[in-house]
Amino acid sequence: MTPDVSVIIPAYNAAATIGRLIESVLQETRVALELIVVNDGSTDATQRIVSEYTDERVVLLGQDNQGVYAARNAALAIHRGEWLVFLDADDTVSDGFIYERWRTATETNADVVLFNAWCGERHDRPVHRRQPYGERISGHQWLRHCVSHPEWPHYLWLQIVRSAYLREHGMAFHAGKSHKDILWTVQLAVNNGRFYVSDRKDYTWHTNSASITHRPDYYDHRARDYIDVIAELHRLASLPENHSIQRSLRRHALVEARHFLGLYRRRVLDLAGVKVAFRSRIGRRELWRGIRSASDLCFFIKLVARLW
Repeated sequence: MTPDVSVIIPAYNAAATIGRLIESVLQETRVALELIVVNDGSTDATQRIVSEYTDERVVLLGQDNQGVYAARNAALAIHRGEWLVFLDADDTVSDGFIYERWRTATETNADVVLFNAWCGERHDRPVHRRQPYGERISGHQWLRHCVSHPEWPHYLWLQIVRSAYLREHGMAFHAGKSHKDILWTVQLAVNNGRFYVSDRKDYTWHTNSASITHRPDYYDHRARDYIDVIAELHRLASLPENHSIQRSLRRHALVEARHFLGLYRRRVLDLAGVKVAFRSRIGRRELWRGIRSASDLCFFIKLVARLW
């Protein structure tokens, strides 16, 4: 029997939270599901905790520590569900979370449905506020909307995605330690499937101070991964089939360059090395073509002064 939904959870040293999340997922009985947990080389009790579940819906994969995106790719390669949901091991979901996402996706006949979420336990700050709620739009329309407003809700745990859509376009995650959820979501939109956006807030996002992305010695890698994102956005903008969203992709690249520069100025240790990496892959002309406002122009001047 093909599951309705595959739930993928990458886990690295998640012993304190993974059991709670698994219990939440397995409470769902209204849809057929499989739960794939990928133990990404944990050194704590994560492997033991997950392996103790005897529910046949639980699938445990193990790998050496390769990062969250490699873990998700490992699960993508074997998942069987008609729909796909990504979760993080340290977050919490509301009752009926999977069912409501599956129901919305099937009723709207979308390829990608985006939901909302709360930031932190107080539930007073949603992840996004400017989305086209309740509308059925194309991926290209959604991308243009996000760039023009501006708001880019790229977090994987906002999404439920039709598996056939992923297979049709051969989608997988780019290698790297961070920011590749940006490129995943861009590719979902670039492939121009059917999108639907719901304001249902069925997820709580917690920041994890122990996460590798919060280690001071990791900011150089994060900056280099932003370079990957900017270069890929420029590459996508250059493709003839993306002519109708070319301007939006270039503007999006300039926005990500803002994030890069903020990191570069405040966190990066190897300034010279990261500067060389940026200049070797990112052209001023392409960045210039993303300018749409006076604010963009001022930023471009600052960026060039700092890096060239």
